[in-house]
Amino acid sequence: MLQVIGSFGALTGGILSLMLLQHQVATLERPRVDPWDSKTQKIPLVLVDAGHGGHDGGAVANGGIEKHLTLDIARRVRDELLAAGLRVVMTREKDAFLPLEERAALTERLGAAAFVSVHINTDGSGSEAEGLETYFAGKPSLAVRRKTGVTGENELMSEKLATLVQRCACDEAQAGNRGTKQRDYVVIEEARCPAVLVECGFLTNIDEARRLKDRAHQEKLARGIASGVKLFLQSKPAIAAVLAEK
Repeated sequence: MLQVIGSFGALTGGILSLMLLQHQVATLERPRVDPWDSKTQKIPLVLVDAGHGGHDGGAVANGGIEKHLTLDIARRVRDELLAAGLRVVMTREKDAFLPLEERAALTERLGAAAFVSVHINTDGSGSEAEGLETYFAGKPSLAVRRKTGVTGENELMSEKLATLVQRCACDEAQAGNRGTKQRDYVVIEEARCPAVLVECGFLTNIDEARRLKDRAHQEKLARGIASGVKLFLQSKPAIAAVLAEK
């Protein structure tokens, strides 16, 4: 009888823990989790991608060039994640070109637990559009599944990662929240782990372009992006359990 009571109590506790996690993810309450300890657990690896590079400059407007700004922000994201005790690899450390497929393939080669691609948005010269938006890929197409072996299991996890990154980055940088969106961009659709692409603001907006070139603003963006990734990784086992019940 005691064993039955004990088992029921453990089950009830587990259900309550999952309900609490769902509430924390929905409201962005950040659970207190001890730093990663390499002596007791495997340290997750995060792949950070600075969009564009080399001959591919990306957006150019208001005195800013996307490939340089993404590298600046990505480096700061890397530093924030390293400071939290995570392992981090960048797809590029300098002004160099790397095909999108190769960036995505690195997730499998390195065994990444999460992938974040940093980009800058555009909306026509002089546009007033501003704010952040974070993309995640939907269920991979048959062609992508045949090419990469990627299955649809990362879709919901990528959506959760996008939600956390978007909310944390907007809160930290005090930027407009344009929400999360599903797009089958190659760099995230072909990733072999939960993956998101963050558009950090609009270079075609004069005021936002000025902020994007400001070091203090870049640090806030990076801190927010990193916070979302850390929260996702800390909660990942429980999130997976919650999704498995759906």
